[in-house]
Amino acid sequence: MLNFRPIPNLLPCIALFAVSNACQTTNPKPGVIPTLRQWTGGTGSLILTKRSRITYPTSQAHELVSLAKVLREDIRAATGLSLGIALGEAPKPGDIELRLDPDIAEINKEGYRLSIGDRVELSAKTETGEFYGTRSLLQMLVLDGRHRSVPKGVAVDWPEYSERGFMLDVGRKFFDIRYLRQYVKFMAWYKLNDFQLHLNDNAAHDYSGFRLDSPKFPGLANKDGAYSRKQIDELQDLAAQYHVSITPEIDAPAHARSFTKYMPELGNPKLPKDHLDLANPKAQQFIDSIWDEFIPWFRTPNMHIGADEYNGGPGSAALYKAYINATAAFIRSKGKNVRMWGGLKTAGNSDGVDRDIVVDIWYPGYHDPIAAVNDGYKIINAHDGYLYIVPFAGYYYQFLNTRGLYESWRPTAFGKEKLAENDPRVLGGMFCVWNDKAAFPFGFEDVHELVKPAMPTLGEILWAGHPKEARPYDGFIADAKSLGDGPDVRIVPPKVTHEPGDLAFGKHGTASESPVGDFGVNTLFDGRAPTRWIASAKKPQWASVDLERVETVSRIVLKWVPDSQASQYKLSTSEDGIAWKTVYQTVDGIGGVESIAIPPTQARFVRLDCLLRPKSSGSFSLFALEVYP
Repeated sequence: MLNFRPIPNLLPCIALFAVSNACQTTNPKPGVIPTLRQWTGGTGSLILTKRSRITYPTSQAHELVSLAKVLREDIRAATGLSLGIALGEAPKPGDIELRLDPDIAEINKEGYRLSIGDRVELSAKTETGEFYGTRSLLQMLVLDGRHRSVPKGVAVDWPEYSERGFMLDVGRKFFDIRYLRQYVKFMAWYKLNDFQLHLNDNAAHDYSGFRLDSPKFPGLANKDGAYSRKQIDELQDLAAQYHVSITPEIDAPAHARSFTKYMPELGNPKLPKDHLDLANPKAQQFIDSIWDEFIPWFRTPNMHIGADEYNGGPGSAALYKAYINATAAFIRSKGKNVRMWGGLKTAGNSDGVDRDIVVDIWYPGYHDPIAAVNDGYKIINAHDGYLYIVPFAGYYYQFLNTRGLYESWRPTAFGKEKLAENDPRVLGGMFCVWNDKAAFPFGFEDVHELVKPAMPTLGEILWAGHPKEARPYDGFIADAKSLGDGPDVRIVPPKVTHEPGDLAFGKHGTASESPVGDFGVNTLFDGRAPTRWIASAKKPQWASVDLERVETVSRIVLKWVPDSQASQYKLSTSEDGIAWKTVYQTVDGIGGVESIAIPPTQARFVRLDCLLRPKSSGSFSLFALEVYP
């Protein structure tokens, strides 16, 4: 870790007992995210006008021309101002001056120095550092009520960790390339720098996805969505402008159902369907051919080989280790670095496995972080207990516990396992979205709602290091809401819809077992297609809705979550919530969408009793309970 020297205060208080007027008006630290590491406040503000310009030296045109254009477009999106670019001209009051300075002592290669007086002076050792300075400048503009002024002062800023990542599972759930482009900008807004795409995986009912479409492998890419090389190139063009790496992950030898479907001889009938048969030399040859084709698609130095949750049965540990070594060696022969998910406990230990691999520690039960670093691995914290979002699943976070993360979590903490803060063997952290429930009716907008509070939180922790020492969590969240997703990022909120005549829409319910928050009973009536109520099927459960007044009810619709229906249930109505009348009962619940006609009944309350657990699930679960006249 570099030693950074503090910069002197520009406007010190010179009286011991009488505070000067200058001190009273010194600008506080701006509420940008991540928090500025150092800030010396000046007094007053600099107001940008239509005469303000972006300037940079002619000698640095090659490095800064793209950045100047991005900054101009983002200022236009944030403020409506269209600034000119003045190459090689001396900066004037009101201008923004960009300049590379390799001799700045206070910062590392991603850091920057931002001085705001009668003009803005932004300097950094690298173009990346200069870019991050523009994000802070833009955030100051957004936080200003007029979106035109920035507080005077000097900021010196740098990241705590080099790896600041987000992983999106597009293997199970395809998301259009336009969403990935939006997320490049969203990540950069909060100074995250590594966008990992989980490009293949399998889900329930033998669904599998592989999302790179190459004519060399006809039929391997999914027809319901895949990316062409042109799309990946254009995504990386944008990512380069925003200093985000696109890291591809191709997961094998488990999670490889796409490959065993494509070439059935790669599987083994004695193994799970998504496992490659590593005793078959064709499996390694095929994976090498996959990487040989797709490595040239990606400019990042890092390729991710997956390699998690392989259970090939007795005697498979040596084959599993040999697969990791061979795949890593092949990728390294192409000039790339290698990453993998931590999973070597399933092979007994890491003996004999290549140490020149960066390991994402996601579950210490599969790969202990302390053992990993002691074995010589560099690691990234992706701990599932803190950093996994699995939309609408119920067994991982729906929303990350951002308050807990902000106030107490550090990237060197892995549950009970902890390394010393700032241990250089921990490169940083990554939070992840896993779309296990691919069949559920959700889209990118729904995922974005879950990710939105996590992005600034992880950006803050991984860049600023000790966020709670900078501002309280509630103030941080208020600033994040003001800052939004970044200039020109337009992701619409999730759809709220309901069928005409649904008397239960927007009403409140009660239940025998109602988890607080994400999976409570009121999700049945919220008009959101993917939200759901969950209750344990170890005993009978019930859920009811209050229609708020007595209505005529003649039809009830149940929208069951796949494989979580009650095989035996009954429907009841009541005018007062005390005396109930059974209006329908079955011992042969079929799941899916059940529309049940009943004799017209006067009711204020409608209740579903789930009486017998489904064979295929440990829970009862519905997306919606609708009531019609």
